[in-house]
Amino acid sequence: MSKIDEVRDYIRMSLNENIKLNNWISTQEQVSDDKVGEICKDFLQVLEQFEWAENTIHERGLDQSKISTGAITRLLTAKQKLLEVLETYGVKTVTFTDGMVNAKANIVDTVTDPEKRDGQVVEIRRDGFYRKDKLLRPAEVVVVRND
Repeated sequence: MSKIDEVRDYIRMSLNENIKLNNWISTQEQVSDDKVGEICKDFLQVLEQFEWAENTIHERGLDQSKISTGAITRLLTAKQKLLEVLETYGVKTVTFTDGMVNAKANIVDTVTDPEKRDGQVVEIRRDGFYRKDKLLRPAEVVVVRND
């Protein structure tokens, strides 16, 4: 075997090893990304508890007392920090670009409004979130439905 053949074999072997390594790295990146997505889903469960507490405070009128104002402020500060952490990991809020309902939302109620188009979002009852191409939590919306 000539020196040139040895070099070719070495290069071929190195390229194959490089391909294997690149495939392994891609697999590890995907596994890591999937884990981050699962952690973000867990954070969204914590966010739901903040939302529940905030709604309960408003429904019971507990936000009228000066004593509770500080606690409410701390609650909302923690909620905002949680949203910032989620944003750091690429979690985004579902939006309705043209004001129309999309696949990232669940319709929870409808209203009649002849001045608006069918499927137009008139209220977001609960924000939805997604990360990259994966929906983590659908938005809950009220849309127009003119029969």
